[in-house]
Amino acid sequence: MKSLKKSLTTVLILGFAAVFTGLINAKEYREDELPYVEIAEVRDLAALGHEANQKNKVIMLEMSASYCGYCRTLEEEIIKPMLRSGDYNQHVLIRKMEIDSHYNLNMLNGEKSSPAELAQKYNVYVTPTLLFLDGNGKEVSERILGVNSLDYYGYYVDEALQQGQLNLKKN
Repeated sequence: MKSLKKSLTTVLILGFAAVFTGLINAKEYREDELPYVEIAEVRDLAALGHEANQKNKVIMLEMSASYCGYCRTLEEEIIKPMLRSGDYNQHVLIRKMEIDSHYNLNMLNGEKSSPAELAQKYNVYVTPTLLFLDGNGKEVSERILGVNSLDYYGYYVDEALQQGQLNLKKN
């Protein structure tokens, strides 16, 4: 009887150890189970501006950097869920641009530029920065600089998008 009790105790201990060390996969939350979504990088502002004007949409442009951890957090916690929900598709074109990228960017006037030059044009020196633009590249609501806390960030984004839509309707 003592050996059976000892064996059961050993099995239970090993079982718990296996679950906690990941040898036995208990049902756990995995990010890769969410629908895949990618934030499109802007390469052609002229085409994006034309689309925004045609569809009367605000452009929400995330200015990020490849080394910016806060940018990744913003993307995973706020922007990608916005894209997954589909709730913003009617009124917003969501794009991102890494200011330290080296590709040529087609500007609104058709000229070529770099992402760093565009960031400088908009006086963006902090990443992440969310810009809310009309199809002509004009800011239609107050930009959001950095990430202090995600607690109210979604609210601030929604407010900026609402203000942007109101400003588009005025023009």
